[in-house]
Amino acid sequence: MRIALLHYSKPPVIGGVERVIGEQAAALRMLGHEVEILTRKEWRVEGWDAVIVHNVFTMPFDLPWTKELIKLTRSRPDIRWINWVHDVRWSSQVPKAVHVAVSEFRQQEYARVAREPVRMIPNGCDAAAVLGLTERVKALELEKAGLVLLQPTRFVRRKNIECGLRLLAEIPEAVYLVTAAPDPHQKDGVKYFRELKRLARELGVHERVCFLGEKGVLTDHDVRSLYRMADLLFFPSTQEGYGLPLIEAALHGVPVFCSHIPAHREVAVGATFFKLTASPVGLARKIRAHPAVRARQLQRQMMVRLAWPRIVQEMLEPLLSGGNTP
Repeated sequence: MRIALLHYSKPPVIGGVERVIGEQAAALRMLGHEVEILTRKEWRVEGWDAVIVHNVFTMPFDLPWTKELIKLTRSRPDIRWINWVHDVRWSSQVPKAVHVAVSEFRQQEYARVAREPVRMIPNGCDAAAVLGLTERVKALELEKAGLVLLQPTRFVRRKNIECGLRLLAEIPEAVYLVTAAPDPHQKDGVKYFRELKRLARELGVHERVCFLGEKGVLTDHDVRSLYRMADLLFFPSTQEGYGLPLIEAALHGVPVFCSHIPAHREVAVGATFFKLTASPVGLARKIRAHPAVRARQLQRQMMVRLAWPRIVQEMLEPLLSGGNTP
């Protein structure tokens, strides 16, 4: 489908609507549509199957253009017109179009003005771009996980990775991310890694633990992206000299659950400490009840809810193809 997106300005101009139309256009293109973003100077009426008008019908920054477009909605019914309402500052005339408001508040407000049905479709958000996620971390689709536990570590026995595997067995909705790969020059590290793989199979969690280093060395940017997507840092070491990930997690605002050992007590900020003898069942209960962990989960759920490809495919495309005719 050939689709035009209209607004008073467009990317790279910085603004909320400009970002929305840029991301909306990208999502439509991903689904196979031919899309152009046009301003007044670039606008042409011919060649479109559908025109999505962002705010021009309801914000009088160029009233002659607004009135011209409203006339076209009546004289060119061969074009599918979508009135995408972000704001309402002018409503003397209402276009013959499918009306879409970006929130329930705007939906109710514009319905009183238009006296016609108004659909509600939220503006999406390219969360991966906002967070600066790397392609490698984006491919993990962590936003779809129930709970994301992160342990940035090497395969050294004092890191106590088996504790995380036993915890994982008590949280069936969770995934457990371990960053390192076994060092082939460290024989015990390779042996330890094999033991962990075997334990993961025995516990039935092998499909939910990701030893990320197996598929190549992670970059610093990859690790930063993992912090942005993690619900908590799980750090159950039996011994440490310092504990740098505890500081990194705090700087990223990631809740920390760590073992109650001297180095951790010295460097951790706002962490939840647990004894090395703590039961996985009890740890799982504390993690699920932690308000900061729950807040991180809700943020990832928002990423799914506001993903542009989902919004376009499930909510916008049916309108473009003629569903809910105005």
